[in-house]
Amino acid sequence: MEDDGFKVVTSRKGKNRLRKCGVKPTQRIEGSLDDIRVAIEKAATSVRDSGLSLWIISKLKSILESRRISQVYVIGNGHFDAPWEPGTHQLALIREICREFRADMVFQEPCLSDAERAWLSNQERTVSRDSTDVLVESPEGDDDSVQLVILIHGLHGLLNDFLTSNWRSRLHNVIIICNDYRDIDCIGGTRESESQFSAIDVYRKVATFVDIPEYDPHPSFFLNSSIVYIDKEVVLPNLDS
Repeated sequence: MEDDGFKVVTSRKGKNRLRKCGVKPTQRIEGSLDDIRVAIEKAATSVRDSGLSLWIISKLKSILESRRISQVYVIGNGHFDAPWEPGTHQLALIREICREFRADMVFQEPCLSDAERAWLSNQERTVSRDSTDVLVESPEGDDDSVQLVILIHGLHGLLNDFLTSNWRSRLHNVIIICNDYRDIDCIGGTRESESQFSAIDVYRKVATFVDIPEYDPHPSFFLNSSIVYIDKEVVLPNLDS
């Protein structure tokens, strides 16, 4: 189990799972429902005023063409009960996207406070997924239905598991906002050992990456993140079993 509450499959051949010990994180002061409301409102103003939400929505529309985003799947957003939390600004951006495309949100974050869980339960078209894995196939639908997956600064293993579980289903109809994996050397393994992230390694070679611009006034919150997708003309190669 990762210290952020997720379970990562690291080897499908041996069914080995990487689990971190249950070390408690540094004690943090949790925000109230009112703190969350104020923080989200401030972050929403920030992502709009910075131009980031407009830029990302415009880019998504360009990628979608005639298709539509039906679901936004958020993985490992983190806390959002204070304006200085990266997760607050990420969630504010996600809400702007959901509002623009009238999309449902599936929010998966095991390490939420009680107030954050309560706040999510009061949001329309939002489901909090109580699970430690990401082995969820994209939603069923027609060819015009697209799933947007948000995994900003997430663990490599989580994305690898998601890609593996969706490889032969509807991956052409999945857009991902995640790390820029084009130049992360460890993804491809070494001469001495094969990659633990084979799905990412194959995916990054055929996917299109669009750099997300710097977010002012918090450059680190979306640092080295990209919008990633597979062009409809691309034929996905087989994954090694």
